[in-house]
Amino acid sequence: MAGGKETPRQKMIGMMYLVLTALLALQVSSAVLEKFAIINETLDGLIKTGGEKSENILSSIVRDAGQSTDVAIVKAKENAEKLRELTKTTMKSIEEIKSEMLKVSKTDKIDEKFVANHGSDVATMMIDKNSPWGKKYQDLLKNYVAQLEQLTGLKFDKLDKTPAELPLFAENANHKNKDFLTFTFENTPGIAAFASVTQTQTEILDYEARGLDKLREDAGAKIVKFDKIVPMVRPVSSIVAAGAKYEADMFITASSSAVVPEFYQDGKKLQIIDDPTGVKMGKVSFSATGGAYDKNGMAKKSFKALIKLNGQDYEQVVDYYVAAPVIRVTTGNAPTLYMNCGNTVNIEVPALGTNYNPSFSSSGAEIIKGAKVGQVTIIPSQRKINVNVSNGGASIGTQAFDVKNIPRPRYVAKDNTGKEIDLKNGVRGNALTGLRIVAEAEENFKQEVPKDATYRIRSMQVIHARGTAPVNTTTATNENIDMSSWRAQFRPGDRIVIEIKTVTRRTFKNEDEKVEVKSEIINVPIQ
Repeated sequence: MAGGKETPRQKMIGMMYLVLTALLALQVSSAVLEKFAIINETLDGLIKTGGEKSENILSSIVRDAGQSTDVAIVKAKENAEKLRELTKTTMKSIEEIKSEMLKVSKTDKIDEKFVANHGSDVATMMIDKNSPWGKKYQDLLKNYVAQLEQLTGLKFDKLDKTPAELPLFAENANHKNKDFLTFTFENTPGIAAFASVTQTQTEILDYEARGLDKLREDAGAKIVKFDKIVPMVRPVSSIVAAGAKYEADMFITASSSAVVPEFYQDGKKLQIIDDPTGVKMGKVSFSATGGAYDKNGMAKKSFKALIKLNGQDYEQVVDYYVAAPVIRVTTGNAPTLYMNCGNTVNIEVPALGTNYNPSFSSSGAEIIKGAKVGQVTIIPSQRKINVNVSNGGASIGTQAFDVKNIPRPRYVAKDNTGKEIDLKNGVRGNALTGLRIVAEAEENFKQEVPKDATYRIRSMQVIHARGTAPVNTTTATNENIDMSSWRAQFRPGDRIVIEIKTVTRRTFKNEDEKVEVKSEIINVPIQ
């Protein structure tokens, strides 16, 4: 392979060449031959890419040389054109040899029959002294290297190496005395020989690329000619208070319409945009991450900027500062939240403006996003909770909340008309046909979390008492108590004693939650 510094692609091709050359000397199975077909297809892709790269380099040389009369530049341009033509002619001649390989194998394309052919037709074609094809192939390779060195002034390794010139086989007794053609094609199935020739074509294109790079340097093609000169103003800050100084740096920037730079931010390739001035720019856009803030609430950050322009790398570490965002919480509820209730809260970060698109999480509460940005419903399950706020995947901060228990409801006795009963004076017994006992939420609780403030009495023990003895007893399973069967027995001074047993609350999530009841007794006097 070529000496000196090699690109990763050249090293890969070199390794493929060594593996391929080693396998060519073996009798291989059909499965291995299929792999040669795959390798050949891969190499064809490299040939296409290499040809396009060479055309681009040649175009760059011709364009940048322009109408120059400088002898060195003119000579470099002419030699580059001759080299490109030499490569195309050589590649075309090699393609003719590959076509002949298919022809002697009685096919015109790489198909299953050609891949599975273990015959020696192709090997004979390339090795037999009476066949012109092997000599033609080797002469093409020798001639290419000789003319390449003449056009570029560089030295290149032989393309027709014998085993003795390959370190892997130099001491191998079975191969070291063979010539190039015998070593390459002896006992070699058609598809393996075909792939070997294709691999040599990729080497030719690598040699050409090295030669064109040298000629490009000779022609001064690496010098970028800027044809767009643009004045730029970079303000120290785009926002300034009235009466304060506005400061900015004014400078000249330039670009070349003939060269498209590549832009990278921390190794990530950036989208290229065309500025209205005609300057091509890389669009840097990412969510800033906070942390490690100083006493002023600022965190110093940086990213690595890289611009690749015409084979040159331009790097710079760009520093910037991240301000600690201030989380602002507004709510129609109390400053604290209610346990197991749907507390509506607005969590805002004004500094982010229209870029605010938050997400929330908490280990002590369920959080439901609302219809508006920053609006959430928090359903706490413990007395103190922390809500984590993130924006675009970046953590902004944590907001702490205290959680208080739900206030006990008030139990009210009403008559059948819905009027609250005066528990001091009582009711007339002959007019009492029924009672309705309701559980009413504490007023502030009802206003702050109205969807959590609905109560239902599920069971009550009801006693018609006279003195210290009960006259009648019943159990009510809802809020309404039927008194019609007891009305005839009522006497002035009797009492209706109601003991609340079971109460539930309808939650924000439309689930029934049992309410703790502590000695809730209502006495209704009978007149």
